[in-house]
Amino acid sequence: MDDETLETAAERPRLPSAGMPGPSARTIDETAGRDASERNGIFRSLVSDDSDIAGLVAYSIYKQNKLDWLAAFEAAKGRVPTEAELASYIIGEGTPRRIATYRHLAEATLSGNGPEGTGHRTRASLRDSGGLTPPAIAAYAVILLVLLVGFWIALHFMVATH
Repeated sequence: MDDETLETAAERPRLPSAGMPGPSARTIDETAGRDASERNGIFRSLVSDDSDIAGLVAYSIYKQNKLDWLAAFEAAKGRVPTEAELASYIIGEGTPRRIATYRHLAEATLSGNGPEGTGHRTRASLRDSGGLTPPAIAAYAVILLVLLVGFWIALHFMVATH
């Protein structure tokens, strides 16, 4: 029995999803024990050892997606998924491409370039793409101001000496 099977529904954190209500306690309770072997398989595919931080983050992303899926399923169907429906979901999430996607998202998140859901770009992504960061814009504004003041002073003295 893994740690997740021992966890009760009340102890599980409810993560906010993209506009979807969280799965009901009934959904979590009814699906908690029936997919333990599949969960262990996903965990082992994503996490190589205790020091694999990217794998642990990838697994948390997988779990958040699963909670979102459970909430969407229950909202659309008005019931919890059957064992077969849940098994199908887990099979799809355990494909090599999905595992690689979860790892990639985790590594990007840890490097500061993960999906933020707000449409904002990080400073690193702005710098890498040639975009201007707010400090760079401020520096250019100060340089422009100094140049304008310099031209004004030069024109003032040229007019005054003629």
